[in-house]
Amino acid sequence: MPFSNKLDQPHMVVRVLLIDDDEDDYIITEDILDDIPYRNYELDWVSNFDDAISIINHGVHDVYIVDYLLGAKSGLDLIIEALKDSKHKPFILLTGQGDVRVDEKAMTVGASDYLVKGQMTPQQLERAIRHSILHSRHLNHISELNEKLEQRVQDRTRQLDKAIKTLQRSNEDLELQISERKKAEEELLKSQAIYKIIAHNFPYGIIAVLDENLKYLFADGTGFKELELDAHKIIGAQFFQFLRKNDPSKAKEYDARFELAKSVIDSGEEQIFDFDYKDLNYSVIVVPIKNSRKQTKQVLVVMLNITQQRKAESEIKKSLQKERELSELKSRFVSMASHEFRTPLSTIMSSVSLISRYTSEEYHEKRNKHIKRIKSSVNNLTQILNDFLSISKLEEGKSLVHKSTIKVDNFIEGLCDEMSPVKKQGQKIIIKHTGDMLIKTDSQILKNIIINLLSNAIKYSGHGSKIWVDSCIDEKNLLITIKDEGMGIPEKDQVHLFDRFFRAENAMNIQGTGLGLNIVNKYLEMLHGKISFESIEDKGTTFSITIPKKIILDEKDTTHRG
Repeated sequence: MPFSNKLDQPHMVVRVLLIDDDEDDYIITEDILDDIPYRNYELDWVSNFDDAISIINHGVHDVYIVDYLLGAKSGLDLIIEALKDSKHKPFILLTGQGDVRVDEKAMTVGASDYLVKGQMTPQQLERAIRHSILHSRHLNHISELNEKLEQRVQDRTRQLDKAIKTLQRSNEDLELQISERKKAEEELLKSQAIYKIIAHNFPYGIIAVLDENLKYLFADGTGFKELELDAHKIIGAQFFQFLRKNDPSKAKEYDARFELAKSVIDSGEEQIFDFDYKDLNYSVIVVPIKNSRKQTKQVLVVMLNITQQRKAESEIKKSLQKERELSELKSRFVSMASHEFRTPLSTIMSSVSLISRYTSEEYHEKRNKHIKRIKSSVNNLTQILNDFLSISKLEEGKSLVHKSTIKVDNFIEGLCDEMSPVKKQGQKIIIKHTGDMLIKTDSQILKNIIINLLSNAIKYSGHGSKIWVDSCIDEKNLLITIKDEGMGIPEKDQVHLFDRFFRAENAMNIQGTGLGLNIVNKYLEMLHGKISFESIEDKGTTFSITIPKKIILDEKDTTHRG
């Protein structure tokens, strides 16, 4: 505990070390300390110089009482040795009576107080101990303050030296910068005159010069009007600032482009990037402008409106894609047709050959059987050709929407009658209609949709099965469902059902092109309709189509559909 705290609290023990080669002096000193009221002292004793120095260095005592006479060395020598570490310690020197010179010398070498041996009273000793402890504390405190002050002076001196050197360098740099700025300003004026001439004759965009913070120093060109920018207000503004404000939905995109432009200042390498503003497309090139010290302090920005080029590229890509699709369609059709045509043609050839032999009346039944086979094969060939012609027209945009009013119940009954010759033995088509009767739509397109779905229901259903055709006209739509009891569609194949040329796994041995449902889907798009289905393998399939009563025709509906 610090000395000051022990003096403030009388019950605390003050540890005292007596350094004296006479044991009697120890006993006398202990008696005197015991007579001091309101204080608690603990006295230790050491009789020789070296041991005393060792104990003092441990710093466990609060005050030291030193006899002037210590054998070969004196108490003054001990005080001098103990104070070599620069930290003051409370020493009280015991001297002989009337030896003033020793007393003065003791105070000079560092003793805090002195007492005359043999004349000490409890009051004198208590005062000397208290005075020595306080005096030592004050000296140490002053020493610490002096050290701190000296350190602060040294720190401030170093800081001042550093500041002076920095100021000198700054002055040198400033003079150099002033000189370079003057040259740069002269070059800038020349450059701006050139930029202005170029920008005025730049037809599709803006030419600008930005500083190292990407703020506009110069900007001109015809693109200001397109970008809704004010050429007079843009000087001093930051790159993309006004675009970000005018179109906040693309703030992140503009921030990313800003960072790309900023990287030119850091790297000195040009950057090329695109950005979109509302319905406009721009290509931007950012080029570093380096000063005489090869530093990039400015950049040249050229913004080119490429909206028309983008549109042209898009149209070209669409045309190329359509060409690829048509080419693929034709290639796949040739491959498919070569296979699909072979079977019905072979059937026709064999049946014709056999009919020529069945000339008499007794072969009437066999002739009818082969005539029926010929008709079925011709129907298959017709279906293949119809599918191809339909999808070809749709892809080439030659199918148009022509609206007319039809009576739905009669229309569907007529289509079902038309399909009667291709029904399998015992198959029955059940027709039901509810709601209004009349609707205005494209009758040929609607016929193609229903015939295709009805043909599939007949083809993929067995002998003696039933097919339900339900129709309904409500306030908004024409609804038609065609349900069969056929083989159904495997669940894993259902996701691809409307893909071109796709055939379900369980239908591979049944003739077909794989184009029918794809054509139905495209026809429904022309009428703004939708199709959905439910199917369970070996139990049947239900197709549902929805066609709005009011078809909104635009320019594409009358000139280019598909």
